[in-house]
Amino acid sequence: MIRRPRIRFSQKVLAALLIVGVAPIALVSAVGIQGTRNDLTSLGVTNIRQRSTSTANAIDAYLQSRLGDIILVSKIPDVVRFSQNLSDQLNRAVARNALAAAAARAPEYESVAIVDPKGSIIAASVQSDEGTSVAFREYFLTAMKGTPYVSDPSYSVITNKPALFFSSPVKDPSGAVLAVVRTRVNLAAIWDIVEGDAGSVGQGAHSFLVDDYGIRLAVSETKGHRDQAESLIYKPIAPIDPDTAKKLAADKRFGTKTPDQLVIDPLPTLKSSLDGLAKGVSGDYAFAFGTGSDEQRGVVTRLVTKPWGYVLAVPLTTYTRAADNATFDAGLMLVMGILLSFVIGVVLTRSLVGPLRRLVGEATQVSTGDVDLREAHFDTKSGDDITHEVASAFDRMLNALRFYALADEAGSGGED
Repeated sequence: MIRRPRIRFSQKVLAALLIVGVAPIALVSAVGIQGTRNDLTSLGVTNIRQRSTSTANAIDAYLQSRLGDIILVSKIPDVVRFSQNLSDQLNRAVARNALAAAAARAPEYESVAIVDPKGSIIAASVQSDEGTSVAFREYFLTAMKGTPYVSDPSYSVITNKPALFFSSPVKDPSGAVLAVVRTRVNLAAIWDIVEGDAGSVGQGAHSFLVDDYGIRLAVSETKGHRDQAESLIYKPIAPIDPDTAKKLAADKRFGTKTPDQLVIDPLPTLKSSLDGLAKGVSGDYAFAFGTGSDEQRGVVTRLVTKPWGYVLAVPLTTYTRAADNATFDAGLMLVMGILLSFVIGVVLTRSLVGPLRRLVGEATQVSTGDVDLREAHFDTKSGDDITHEVASAFDRMLNALRFYALADEAGSGGED
């Protein structure tokens, strides 16, 4: 017959303390902390979404404002008059003055110019720009078709620096396109907007602006590091297909760089989120990226003026730090509960089992005759309630044994 291992009394006490005292605390703490973590994450995403939408609207408003400026320039009488006769030198000088006045509207305006139908700059607020051909530029081709245009950032063939180009057709009274006016604007203002979100919604918050091809146009990391800006932007979030790469290279999007020289910083969840947002209408989408301690929550918001996406992301620990601290505290409390249960179990077991074992030993000595029955006794004046009751029971049993023993002796003496 196989004997089952006997469970010690101390083990039973410790198990009872753990089940009754520690296990419920651990379960409640785990459920409560996870619920808190989820609530904090939801609150964080809501906060990120509000800020992302606000900044995206600010960028949209900026682009609309600058596009409105160049549309106004296309309607200035001096500009229209010169565009009707591009060989008139007197009107050219007057047009230059009008362009210079328009360029003074904002510090980020680098140049305002008139482009003839062949794609050459014929008059500009910066006269050294004149004579440059921009016939390959999308902003020129689109405006010549009669539609105002906002370009993606691309390197200027004049300054070899990244810039935005706003263009608008110059039309005669009948609506025929005479020429194109364009503004070259550096990215300082947009970078200022994007950099303003660094740390805006919590520690580690960072932001960036991507175009429809997933190429970063501005990043908050340029804050205080504008000299490194060109090495931080133009990092695609996904590989660019060959046909698109050729188109971007033809438009001098990256200056002397070719698309295959760009450093890809993949964010597949962002790419899929951006692709899921409709173009031309405002919308946003929350996404997650990174793993473990590097996990982040972000929101991408689609702009209206351009099919760009503005992304604001924050490390998840920024919002769940309180829950993480609670997890540590709960773990510490759990360890302390286990230690206390062990200590209490040992103390309780010893205080109960020790005296009982002493009584058992004394009872064994009586039963084996090692102690004279008439002199044997158990201490009934000390110990806890249980020990006292057991000792009293043993004393009553001894009294009964003495009575029967004396009776037997008396009976034996009478027969002699």
